[in-house]
Amino acid sequence: MQDIKHEETYIGSNFRQSIFNSCNILIGIGILALPLGFHYSGWVIGISLFAFCLGVTNYTAKVLAKCLDYEEGLYTYADMGAAAFGHKARLAISILFSLELIASATALVILVGDSLHTLFSDTSIILLKVIAWMVMTPLTLIAIRYLSYFSLLGILSAISLVAVIIIDGFIKHDKPGSLIDHMETEIWPSWASLPMSFGLIMAGFTGHAVFPTVYRDMQDPRQYPKMVNITYAVTTVVYLLLAVSGYLMFGNTTMQEVTLITQNIMSTDGYWRPLNNFVVWLVAINPIAKYALTLNPINLTLELSYYSSPFMEECLNSGRGRRTALKVLSRILVSTIVVFIAINFPQFDRIMGVLGSFFSFTISAIFPCICHLKLYGETLNRKEYLLNVGIIIICCILSTFGTIWAFLPTDHV
Repeated sequence: MQDIKHEETYIGSNFRQSIFNSCNILIGIGILALPLGFHYSGWVIGISLFAFCLGVTNYTAKVLAKCLDYEEGLYTYADMGAAAFGHKARLAISILFSLELIASATALVILVGDSLHTLFSDTSIILLKVIAWMVMTPLTLIAIRYLSYFSLLGILSAISLVAVIIIDGFIKHDKPGSLIDHMETEIWPSWASLPMSFGLIMAGFTGHAVFPTVYRDMQDPRQYPKMVNITYAVTTVVYLLLAVSGYLMFGNTTMQEVTLITQNIMSTDGYWRPLNNFVVWLVAINPIAKYALTLNPINLTLELSYYSSPFMEECLNSGRGRRTALKVLSRILVSTIVVFIAINFPQFDRIMGVLGSFFSFTISAIFPCICHLKLYGETLNRKEYLLNVGIIIICCILSTFGTIWAFLPTDHV
């Protein structure tokens, strides 16, 4: 799916546009899990893990561009994998991306349902997710170019969320939920729950599946490293403000429920309700816009597979109506499966843990370094070679433990 290239000619993005697009990629729903990540990890390991994920993914974002320049005609993440390991790697990458996108879409449904549940607590959360399905599924049938106008909501909701949380923290003078009289926090973690933090913190740094597109779309690709650094600087400020403020305000009582920090805000007395309601609505509406964009690569891949099948091609040749009907039914089915998963696996922190532990570590850290070693291993100096090997080993360990802990029963964490 990732190797589908644009056939139209586009005017490349300038430096500022590339920064905006990259920030929009990075500052996603993972921001909501950061206070809980610090709750599981404590200050020392939490900040250390945050710095590690920040540094590694900043480095691998630049490695991606280097690997794309290995030879002519490399435009996407899948192209890079094919250059390093042959065309069979495309299938494995497509499957990996499909699983990641399904998990991301599931997290979006959970986020919408539970954000609405904080506003309409008397309504069944399952009913709210079904309503979300009824609203979001038709959007998967709309052309992507119309959905792109909603992208600004991503950054807007994140910045608004951070601003309101800090304002709330200073408005309220007593705990819980105050930055003036903050809650008890931990310097060191509970070691039994520490692995849960690996994925929750790493989930905020997963944009590498899209970075190749940003790189190839730049008018001046030579500015890509500078663009990455500025993007990460902005992201770091936003993330740390929310993570530190959220953990200080709610400490060891930080909730595991789906909307995490917004759930804490809405369930605590002493805040100005209209302002908090505004942010929760932003948090609820933003995933609705991203839902169709998230599922679009899966839908396109399925539809291409239908058309490449001789049997299906013969069945569909009788008229355009059948093609349209198949497209509609297929997209409704995909959306239904995602919502079914969201209803049966309603824990946002676990979904984000899997996204971060398995998919983010694999796509944003491990695989770029493996490709780098495969394509440039003979030309790397000893220091850079060992750096890549070290990243692979450490991230494999963190990914393994984080993924296992994400599936453990709650009472074991």
